Amino acid sequence: MINQKLLSIILCGVLFFLVGCNDSTGNEGEELTEVTFAEPTNILSFAPLYVAIEEGFFEEQGIEPEVSSGGGGSQVIATLLSDQADFAINAPRAMFPPIEDGEDLVAIQSLNSALTFELAVSNEYMEENNITEDSSLEDRVSALNGATIGTNEVGDSGDVYMRYLMQLYGEDPSTLEMVNLQGNGPKIGGMQENTVDGGVASPPFYLLSQEEGTGDLLFQASEEPMYEDLVWEVVFGKRDFIEENPELATNVVLAIGQGIEFSRENPDEAAESIISYFDGIDVEILEEALVGMEETFQGYGEMSQDAWDNAQDPLLEFNELSGVNTEHDTEEGNLWTNEYIDNAFQQD
Repeated sequence: MINQKLLSIILCGVLFFLVGCNDSTGNEGEELTEVTFAEPTNILSFAPLYVAIEEGFFEEQGIEPEVSSGGGGSQVIATLLSDQADFAINAPRAMFPPIEDGEDLVAIQSLNSALTFELAVSNEYMEENNITEDSSLEDRVSALNGATIGTNEVGDSGDVYMRYLMQLYGEDPSTLEMVNLQGNGPKIGGMQENTVDGGVASPPFYLLSQEEGTGDLLFQASEEPMYEDLVWEVVFGKRDFIEENPELATNVVLAIGQGIEFSRENPDEAAESIISYFDGIDVEILEEALVGMEETFQGYGEMSQDAWDNAQDPLLEFNELSGVNTEHDTEEGNLWTNEYIDNAFQQD
């Protein structure tokens, strides 16, 4: 009888353990809330999101994150509007067309406080234009005159923001030829084959160009003060969903805010944590790129009206390329709000 009771206790304990292991729970045994984020592709500018996932910051807030990746900005919007995702992460530009079509979207956080694009050109092009590491930003921007540059898609944000930069420095943006080259590999290959002079992309593009012995950094967009203060890769969603779920929105920005802080303060650990998102890239390259992006990971993702103006103005100036034809009110409460960040980090 004693042995049977003992056996029953052991079996109950084993079953309880197995059930507990298979239960998706957060702190204090609470059920995790599944939250889906839509992104256009894996981009290093999204590092705070990936860090928040891998370091368990979402789980600490009772969230089980899923990422729907691929298809570009249009697919991100389609996924969000069809309720297949709770939140989207993309450049501010992605929000404008659906808002102009009557959708009510709002951004609650910016993963980056500056434009993260970098422009690399071939070593030959650097020599031909007498560009060195000591050249002024004005001289380096001037080198774009007559250049052929690869971008993911003609008319994309890389295209628009580079042309606007040329205009800021008194250069003629019409002399710049942009060609479609999707991804880092084709851009670097284009430089090797002399079909393009360079490429514009997110980090670690120029480091990969250096590694191949093909090219070097011409400039980082954030060297321009206007682009240094610009909302980039924002977390946004349907306003009614966010307002109906304020605690969830607060927990999301809290987790990602911790990811921003971690990426800024621990680039070595962050690189190790997220290396699985970037096939074929060495962790040392990833770490160096994150160190170079430190100034773009400011605060916890707070936004400002000036930073939204700086994101919107180039899109309006080159509206034939961007498709953004309406000037949106950038005062807080319209396109964006810091409310949930303030709540998460108890800021005044």
